[in-house]
This record gives sequence, C-alpha cells and structure tokens, in this order.
Amino acid sequence: MELKWNCCKLMLLLALCASQVDCRRRLKVGRRQNPQSSHHNVRNELKSLAIKHKINGTTTERVTTKNSTSSGARLGNAFNTEYYLPVTIGTPPQKFILLIDTGSSNLWVPSSKCPATVKSCVSHNQYDSKSSSSYVANGTAFTIEYASSSQGGVALSGFLSQDTVTIADFAIQNQVFAEITDEPEASFLSSPFDGMFGLGYASISIGGVTPPFYNLVAQGLIKHPVFSIYLNRNGTSATDGGELILGGIDSTLFTGCLTYVPVSQQGYWQFTMSSALLAGQNFCTKCQAILDVGTSLIVAPAAAVTKINQILNVLNPTDTSGVFLPSDYILKYGETCVSSFTSLAGSDLWILGEVFMGAYYTVYDLGYNQIGLAKALH
Repeated sequence: MELKWNCCKLMLLLALCASQVDCRRRLKVGRRQNPQSSHHNVRNELKSLAIKHKINGTTTERVTTKNSTSSGARLGNAFNTEYYLPVTIGTPPQKFILLIDTGSSNLWVPSSKCPATVKSCVSHNQYDSKSSSSYVANGTAFTIEYASSSQGGVALSGFLSQDTVTIADFAIQNQVFAEITDEPEASFLSSPFDGMFGLGYASISIGGVTPPFYNLVAQGLIKHPVFSIYLNRNGTSATDGGELILGGIDSTLFTGCLTYVPVSQQGYWQFTMSSALLAGQNFCTKCQAILDVGTSLIVAPAAAVTKINQILNVLNPTDTSGVFLPSDYILKYGETCVSSFTSLAGSDLWILGEVFMGAYYTVYDLGYNQIGLAKALH
C-alpha cells in the first residue's frame, strides 16, 4: 500500500450524540511514546477480520481505581493489534492467555481432548478436566462461527464444560465455557493467545451461555456492572499492553471528561454515530458503529473507504510496500506502514477496532446500557 502525503495531518473526527458527561479528576501519569516498529505479516491483519462478525505467561496485577470493589488485569499487546490477558481455569488453576473481545460473548480455550492433528490446538495451552477437582461435566456440543458466510464452514467447534474461572483475582464459580477440539490452523496456529474472553452482551452468546462478566456481577464479585479498557500503543509487550478494569474506571488513564452514548442495539457494543469527518467531508450521518476490541482495524462501508483512500492519496490499496508518516490511524510493521481503514462486503456498520480504541479510554456500562469515551493518556 503506497500512501503519498501532501504535508497534511490525518484527522478523523467522530461526532457522538452524548447522553451525559461524567467528569473525573485528572492525575499525572507517565506518558508513553508512539507505537514502536514491529515486524509481522501484514496480511494477517486483514485475515483477522475474517474471524469476526459473520459478514462476507503473564501475571495479574491490581490497579488503583475509584472503586475499592474494582480490580484490573494487565493486558499483553501483540503489534498494537491484539490485546490479551491471563486467566486461570480449574482447581488447581490451569493458566491460559485469552484475547479480550467486546464483539463476542463466549469464553473458549483449547481442550486436552483435541486431536494431535489439530496443530493450532495442540500448540497452545489446553484445559484438562481430569486435573480439576472443581470441574463439572456438561458435554453440550458447541460451534462458533467467526468467519464470514462467504467463506463457509464453522471456524471453531468443541463442547461445553463448567469450572471455576479466575480473572484479576476474582474467582467466578460454575462458569460455563467451551473446550475447543477443532480450530483453523491458518488463523490460530501462531497466535500469541490460547483462546478468547468475550465481553459482549448475553444476547449474542452461543448456546445461551451466561458470559463471564454477567457472572461477576451476579455472584457479587464486583459492585457495579461496568468494565473499562485502556490500550497501550507502545508496541509488543507481554505485560504492558494496557488494562482491563472490572467493576469501575481508572481516572488516572484518561484526561478530561467521559462522554457517554446510549447503546443502540444490545448485542455488540453498538451505538449511533452522528458523523465521521475527514478533510471536511462527512462519511456518516447517524450510522451504526461498534466498539470492538477484538478487531484490529477500522471497518467502514466500501464506498467510504474508497473516498478515504483517495483523500489520503493511497495509490494502490493492495500494496504494502509504501512508507509514510505514522499517525493514530496507521499500523507500522518495521519499515512497512499500512492504512487502518478497510471494508467488509455486505456490511454498512462502522467497526471501530483497536487502532481507533487505542486513542481513547472506553467504558462499557451494562447497568445503564451506555458507552463512555475519553481521550486516553499515553
């Protein structure tokens, strides 16, 4: 992708219809540099979008929050495009690294019952029910489709089990999750994470399984049905990728006020975006958008992406050899820079992935069905 800049700075302005504003005290924190260069296969960024939306060893640390019943988990960061956290399952605890995903609602990990022929399964940590005294059998067949219908097939399959799941020192009792026995090698063989930790609404949970965050609230482990996410943008790090805060917010991680917008449809964390402005052009009028920490890029309607590329002087969107000045909406891999804008056939949604979310501190309020955003401190 070759981009030629006319000495102008990219600015994407998303005008949100705010329902209320919540001001928090600003505290000084250390500022971090822009993302460091990381070498990775650029094509995998686009492939990751095929694992979403059905359209054509780390340690846990406490973080200081405004609420004493809140707790946070340090996130790992892979190339500023994948953020994951440590979770344990069973008694004694079995360790896993799970990708956080606000665009799905299930928790799944590879199973020890995975056939040796499924390389992407056996190359990661696997849950062994025989080694856990708190395991409860379920056995219900489980399938989850992340891939688009045009690609066909089921992305992942296995069966349901029940056990104690611990995240950020909170032990969730009797959590139902999926043991995966078949998963695609192309998407998961070299992934830095073992499975996924869904943070979406229960309405999109496969099999009617109660999502872990719902159980955190129901079991009284957190007082408020709120979680918030802060993403670092300083390159690959196993322990300094950001924070997932369960039960509240951390006002030291953002500046100014939180602007809240109502959730327009409970499933994904979806809201109405009044406009999307770039170089004086508006690409959205009251369109639907999703905050999705499980998607790396910014997905927009194809017509909008074409015009955005024209504004940015993207001469060949399929070429990844271009070099240009990085910005908030650019991914950089070594000497290769890639625009973060892409599209999915058949979708009119704006999916605001990690490239967008890295600039903001985001709050997900299940109690009031609203989303909060504030400028993140880096």
